[in-house]
Amino acid sequence: MEGRKISFVVLAMAGLLTACGSRVWGDDSEISTALAFGEAEECTQNAKTREDTIVKISDCLSEQVPEIDDWAAYVDLKSDGQAYLYQTYDLETEEVYKDGAGSEYLGEYYSVHVSEMWEDHSVSWSTFYVSVNFDKVLWKDMVGLADSEFEVYTLEEWRNSSYYPSLDV
Repeated sequence: MEGRKISFVVLAMAGLLTACGSRVWGDDSEISTALAFGEAEECTQNAKTREDTIVKISDCLSEQVPEIDDWAAYVDLKSDGQAYLYQTYDLETEEVYKDGAGSEYLGEYYSVHVSEMWEDHSVSWSTFYVSVNFDKVLWKDMVGLADSEFEVYTLEEWRNSSYYPSLDV
């Protein structure tokens, strides 16, 4: 859609780049050492795997949460093009529970943070969890709202809750 942009960022958490280690972020001598010891192929394969994972997460989120496109258009319109919607993917999976550790176990998920980005600050919109099978999306209550029943909601629960954003267009 014209005039709208959504940016994506992938978080490089500790342990994320297991095959490449610090070599990805290291100086030229470390990278040369990796190439000399034949690790370049493994690093390249991991990069392809990360790219595939990002595409799968993005596709799943776009399919199951089409509201994000509306949010992007809304942010662009209301900011007169000064801000845009920004998605940050954490590729290190985490165990997700309905209401924190010790409650109902929901599985392994990737987290995606959706924010409104300005030149000098950002505003968090939502955090979603995408299952490692790329077939389910959950919404996370990041604020811990006082009347919140759970920490994590199914999309249906979220859409039927008072936490579901109503856009003033």
